[in-house]
Amino acid sequence: MKHKLVILFSSFTVMFFGAINANATSVVLSDVPAYKWYHGCGPTAAASVVGYYDLNGYDALFNASGWDDVKLTSNVKDEISSPAHNSKYDSASDNPGLDHPPDTSIADFFHTSEGIPYGWSYLRYADDTFKDYASYRGYDDWDAWNESFASGAFTWEDFTNEIDNGRPMMFLVDTDANGGTDHFVPVFGYDEETMKYACYTTWSENETISWRSFQGMGNSWGIGYATFVLPGAPDSVPEPATIIFFCVGLTGLAGMSRKKKI
Repeated sequence: MKHKLVILFSSFTVMFFGAINANATSVVLSDVPAYKWYHGCGPTAAASVVGYYDLNGYDALFNASGWDDVKLTSNVKDEISSPAHNSKYDSASDNPGLDHPPDTSIADFFHTSEGIPYGWSYLRYADDTFKDYASYRGYDDWDAWNESFASGAFTWEDFTNEIDNGRPMMFLVDTDANGGTDHFVPVFGYDEETMKYACYTTWSENETISWRSFQGMGNSWGIGYATFVLPGAPDSVPEPATIIFFCVGLTGLAGMSRKKKI
């Protein structure tokens, strides 16, 4: 399989090196960890995006260092959902004997399970989750925002531009094609020819890429909303990350659909 490497610098400006493969249509960001569902699809999906940035110039985001540590759910679980958050919200209803814990994990900032069924998260908190968690970890200059697919505000060109510039995203999707969103996923690649997006289902940390069609709700894994994440200044110039251009024909592991989001 031919491929070319794209070196990604701290400014997230992409520079191309090597021979261009004219048949390559798939672009995938490397260094995006796949985490197994942990106390909510929202915080789990967001953690994959955060983990990518932890490995690429923002190493204060997680209490883990390097790919071998960051890629394992067990090593970053407290940053995904803190023990205090779990103690308060693991049951079907809030534990009345415990106060709301301080915001120290992604699930805290996402308000996951707070007054809603266990593991659920609301879209309206998605963008602020990235900004507020980054600020808590010492990065006060991040930005993030949500855009609707159905409104036409979020387009294929918007999406591919983010990936081309080394910025993974988070989608809120309709896994069972019933017209309602039910799952957050991290998104980190695209196929130009088939118009598919690359994501993880969040059901395993050992999963391969899951390729899904870039289409709206009412379709299997259709997109309801996209969350853009724009990081601020990094700690230092990171080690070169990689964007890999693949040939057509890659397949992914289909995930099991479970409703964890309203």
